[in-house]
Amino acid sequence: MDYELLANQIIPLVGGLKNIDQVWNCTTRLRFKLVDNSLVQDQQIQNLNGVLGTQKRNDQYQIIIGNEVAEVEKVLAQKMGEKPVQTAPAEGSGASKKKEGIFNQLIDAISSIFTPILPAIIGAGMMKCILSILTLVHAVSPESGVYLVFFMISDAAFYFLPFLIGASAAKRFHLNEFLGLSTAGVLLYPTLINGAAKHLPPMNFLGLKIPYLSYSSSVIPIILVVWLMSYVYKYLDKYIPKVFRFILTPVLAMIITIPIGLFALAPLGNYLGMLLSSILDWLFTNAGPLAGFLLAGFNPLIVMTGMHYAIMPIAIQNLARTGYDNFWLPFALISNVAQAGALLALGFKFKKAEDKSIAFSTSASAILGVTEPGLFGVTLKLKKPLYAAMFAGGVGGLVGVLLGVRTYSFSAPNILILPTYIAPNGSMQGLIAIVSAISISFVLAFILTCFLKIDSLNPKSESPTAAATNSEPVSFKYSTKEQSENELEAITSPVFGTLQDIKTVPDETFADEIIGQGVAVMPSQGKVFAPFDGEITMTFHTKHALAFTSENGVEVLVHVGIDTVELNGEGFKLLKQKGDRVKRGDLVLEFSPETIAKHGYSAITPVVITNYKKFGGITRLLDQTEVSPQDVIMRIKQ
Repeated sequence: MDYELLANQIIPLVGGLKNIDQVWNCTTRLRFKLVDNSLVQDQQIQNLNGVLGTQKRNDQYQIIIGNEVAEVEKVLAQKMGEKPVQTAPAEGSGASKKKEGIFNQLIDAISSIFTPILPAIIGAGMMKCILSILTLVHAVSPESGVYLVFFMISDAAFYFLPFLIGASAAKRFHLNEFLGLSTAGVLLYPTLINGAAKHLPPMNFLGLKIPYLSYSSSVIPIILVVWLMSYVYKYLDKYIPKVFRFILTPVLAMIITIPIGLFALAPLGNYLGMLLSSILDWLFTNAGPLAGFLLAGFNPLIVMTGMHYAIMPIAIQNLARTGYDNFWLPFALISNVAQAGALLALGFKFKKAEDKSIAFSTSASAILGVTEPGLFGVTLKLKKPLYAAMFAGGVGGLVGVLLGVRTYSFSAPNILILPTYIAPNGSMQGLIAIVSAISISFVLAFILTCFLKIDSLNPKSESPTAAATNSEPVSFKYSTKEQSENELEAITSPVFGTLQDIKTVPDETFADEIIGQGVAVMPSQGKVFAPFDGEITMTFHTKHALAFTSENGVEVLVHVGIDTVELNGEGFKLLKQKGDRVKRGDLVLEFSPETIAKHGYSAITPVVITNYKKFGGITRLLDQTEVSPQDVIMRIKQ
């Protein structure tokens, strides 16, 4: 995938850089907060090579890209850095923007603050897991230098969490990140921490009683203070003369905000965290099994709505206050494993090789903590397996509470972090509880899904060209005619048909070679073959497009038809999957030209080299008319 190209295509389709208030990414999606959502050209974005789909949730515009989303976000972030930072909304901006509800604003803020810092805290959590294993097997001594260094690595991100949140919150609230870091530095200043440890009486600041509190590992206090500073900064920046802004605005913002923060907002946030922990303690003391059933059972819906970002700070706060979390992390893991059990059962129930492959791969992904591919791509569509996984997850959550499940470190909910359920004193109760809970949820979800009758599981009717055929490599021998010494790659036609100039394609994106340089073929048969030896590096979720990368690094997109994304997979059958190795002539896709024509779309198939700029040149062999998968249609120079 050409990340630079995709980012450049997305920017104008979301209304340009000026319309992007903020962009960040999660595991599979780009998440945009836009000034005016009406400027989004959603259908054009969905048609982009590399975009798997779009969603609108909680006033966010989301573009689903997959595992390479972080690379695209990096390019967008660089582009965002090139535009002037807005310290206040532009006049008239958002005139057509719908007013967000308070709840949506809260979820959006928490999501955009926590997503960027997840690698740091998840990495620290995994380090705690490794340290637990090393200590458990007596590979390191708690007095050794190895233990001390590893402990610092595992603890720093949590102890200095206000620094991470301060920088991220400042970015979210359009404040200079270094002001956010400085504010966090005040909250973690030794004077406050030492005073809290010694239980000193509040200090007097111009009549204000500022309490000595330890804000290490805290979440809410720094967010509240940075939020206030963003408004103070914008107000000052609006009225202070330009010549003095650089000097006066930052210092006045800190002088005004930080004392108020230390006196009111930070203590309020601290007490809110304590109150929340107390409420959760009461909940799990008085209605623990029911709470566990509901949390684990409804976790898929929580993930679908993005609410899990609102829960993450609670889990971190629990760990900071009590040393363990028994509120969300264990139940997210139980839910993920239940999803894996349902998906594994579907892998055995599906008849099509393509469907089996998807189910098995997404089951493994769910075990490793990423449920979205299986949730959105499989169980949600079939519904009954989702209900089975939710019920099984609920039962696992109930069992986990009864057995006293708790984790002692924040990390992504997957089976690799099971050692974090071992208590610092060596108690195995938490580990026994989580292993029992996930085992029950996995087995129950698997059994329920196996016995469920799912009408849409294996549809009997197929398009004429989607009938089962042999997908073994075809014995094509392509011509070496015109091959030169400096040739890097020969690309054969992926389909039988009539070769045409790319400019004849009735789509400007291809005709103007925005995506890349290439040719087009009007298919005479509904079969797509590998154009060289290499790997399938992208399969579009509607099955109408594939990307190949050759052993020499040439990237080719084969896009069957124009606007065929609208068919949503009807008439298409994938025989190979993303990541599969292919040989020239392998049958990788079958499609129905009749279905494409019936819906009024053109079947013309662009064959495009997306990374053409890396090579010395392209020779397009347009002197041919009828081509087959043994005919070279393009030659790439080194």
